[in-house]
Amino acid sequence: GTYNQHWFDRGTRVVPSRRTSFIVDPPDGKLPALTPEEQRRVAAAEKAKPQRPASYADIDVGERCITDGLPLVPFVYNNNYQILQTPDHVAILHEMYQELRIIPLDGRPHVPQSIGQWFGDSRGRWEGNTLVVDTTNFADKLHMVWAADWRAARPTLHLIERFTRVDADTIEYRFTIEDPAM
Repeated sequence: GTYNQHWFDRGTRVVPSRRTSFIVDPPDGKLPALTPEEQRRVAAAEKAKPQRPASYADIDVGERCITDGLPLVPFVYNNNYQILQTPDHVAILHEMYQELRIIPLDGRPHVPQSIGQWFGDSRGRWEGNTLVVDTTNFADKLHMVWAADWRAARPTLHLIERFTRVDADTIEYRFTIEDPAM
């Protein structure tokens, strides 16, 4: 390893099922196939890919230390989140990029579809002891520039996140991604 191996979070627990995938639906743990339209878009992007980026805009936003987007998935380091709650909002602060999401809980509707945002437009509600966050209206900016990445944000993405407090030290986090264009 290198001098900074100390910062990597390699994980210390094995789940009882020994599952190696985040994906639980479909049950085989594999991403569904890309749509024919998305396959063409990816092929065209790969074909047009220059040997060197023409500008900073051709470099992935994670590599540029801007964001890795949603959903919240662990990476090699800086996997900490701080969650704050008021009666009408939840705020989630991510250690990696000091990103702050503010999620209204007051039942307001989503902003118009024409208003795309980096982290989409989130609205939260409680289902028992589970916070359900529904996010739409993603801007077409967070995609991995030259790859078909499942985290690729685009206007057709719909993300549902579920945060359930299991005990004093544990929050179960589940998410569902729907994107008919991908």
